[in-house]
Amino acid sequence: MSILILYGSETGTAQDLAESLRREAQMRHLAARVFELDEYDVGNLPSEDVILFVVSTTGQGEMPPNMRKTWKSLLRKSLGMDFLRNTHCTVLGLGDSSYQKYNFAGKKLFRRLAQLGAKMMTKGAFLADDQHEIGIDGAFIPWKQEIWTGIRDLGIFEKMSEQIDPDVEIQTRYRIVAVGKGVEEESEDAEFSESDYEALRVASNVRVTSEAHFQDTRLVKFEIPVESRIPMTYLPGDVLMVRPYNPEETVKIAIEALGYSEEMLHRTVKVVKNDQFSKNPPYFLFGHRTTLLTLLQRYFDLQQIPKRSFFEMMAYYSKDPSEKERLRELSSPEGLDDLLDYANRCRRTTAETFRDFPATSKKLGLNHLFEILTVIRPRAFSIASAPSGSHVELLVAKVEYKSRMADRRRGLCSTFIARLKEGDEVFCKIRAGTFRFPTPDAPVICIGPGTGVAPFRSLFGQRSQISPNSTGFLFFGCRGEHDDFYFSEEWNKMECVEVVAAFSRDTEKKVYVQHKMGERARDIKKMLDSGASVFIAGSSGDMPKAVASVLAQIQGGEWTKKAEETGRIQYETWS
Repeated sequence: MSILILYGSETGTAQDLAESLRREAQMRHLAARVFELDEYDVGNLPSEDVILFVVSTTGQGEMPPNMRKTWKSLLRKSLGMDFLRNTHCTVLGLGDSSYQKYNFAGKKLFRRLAQLGAKMMTKGAFLADDQHEIGIDGAFIPWKQEIWTGIRDLGIFEKMSEQIDPDVEIQTRYRIVAVGKGVEEESEDAEFSESDYEALRVASNVRVTSEAHFQDTRLVKFEIPVESRIPMTYLPGDVLMVRPYNPEETVKIAIEALGYSEEMLHRTVKVVKNDQFSKNPPYFLFGHRTTLLTLLQRYFDLQQIPKRSFFEMMAYYSKDPSEKERLRELSSPEGLDDLLDYANRCRRTTAETFRDFPATSKKLGLNHLFEILTVIRPRAFSIASAPSGSHVELLVAKVEYKSRMADRRRGLCSTFIARLKEGDEVFCKIRAGTFRFPTPDAPVICIGPGTGVAPFRSLFGQRSQISPNSTGFLFFGCRGEHDDFYFSEEWNKMECVEVVAAFSRDTEKKVYVQHKMGERARDIKKMLDSGASVFIAGSSGDMPKAVASVLAQIQGGEWTKKAEETGRIQYETWS
């Protein structure tokens, strides 16, 4: 008898929490199974005693890609109102309150489970917020405390303990074994997980900001293979999922901290599943035969700011009394402020954290890494090129800044992309984006400051080819006309769009896109009255709210609210 943990995730956070719950369940002498939602047969849900759902929200309040099939199945009227009458359920939603439709996926799932007769273990869905001072832990910790108590009170899991048993040996999801030692050799055609990724070759990587500008923004062009293994077609608004690797300097820090020898790093090994419920390893990423060095470069996320679960597992495996005590402090609910100061506020990396706990790090078993570290997740970037069968382009701003740490902080994927050279290969896949653009002849108003302009270059690039007489407005914002006015020479060649640029640093008074919209209020109203749709892309800070405020002044608050509900106003924002 075991509990079921189901997750819906896009960036991997929900999966990380699900795995954390699996480990804690084991330490409470409670068996647990973990699946992503679309891998589990909905027809088996009524036979489960307890189901823990962890789901994130994507795009316009949508379900993440790996649970959309299941969600569609759960909405079937034929299921009936007593479908889950014998099942106890709970929902943890993951979201960001700076987004327009905060945690909609978790809220909708909770309501639907209740409609299907499930015995809900909490009064409502617990809603985790990235904007909380301690992030998602602000909801995750109290939620799981309530849930473990609730499961214990059900009385159906006799061996479950109220407290965590530190002596339990956690079964790792995967294990590393030397090739030829207890490993059944598989053919190279063995099933790959996530095999919808294709290796794309870099055709060019060009800086599109002036050399004097502080921001290094790149326009990267990838070649689509003539005989691609999978379809690589795309439409305006689609995104390219990119799988980055760790920076060399970060890998070096981790290797020195973990004390791995050259022989260990280069020994031929294989990663195999350690239980029947784990997915196949992503062999496409590191091969059926690989090395520890390749895993550190391509698989384990060493650049990530360590989460509370990292310290929790480090403490679990540590044999050094003083380090173990410190690790426990950082992973405890009482030590959250200390954790924030140590890791989050200075943006310390996981590799650097290994270095700070040498006695523990140098004694870790290789298989323990699968429970301590998260894996490198693919990053989504709006495609910046008009649809083409030969190439795809991205507009990416390199993330780099100072903190209290001696070395500058760098974003994992943006640094990876900025360093790409012509001929390099990167694993990518195309996925539908959140924007739903109208027919090519319909009028559109687009607001895209900075790299938010990427999907609109794709949109107007296509329209200039197939519908050059269509009507479009693009409000673009940047710092300076000669510093970061992306694609300035291209816009003048497109008859289908009028570009209105706002430069925030070229004049004494800062000018933003909302100010330019106010100046063109009459033209905007005329387009909206003729049926134009509005698309807003960029940072999730003040810009979307300021733009929405201008639209409300032009058309009224009720019109704006209804337009958001019906999709005439759409957002694609990020923090």
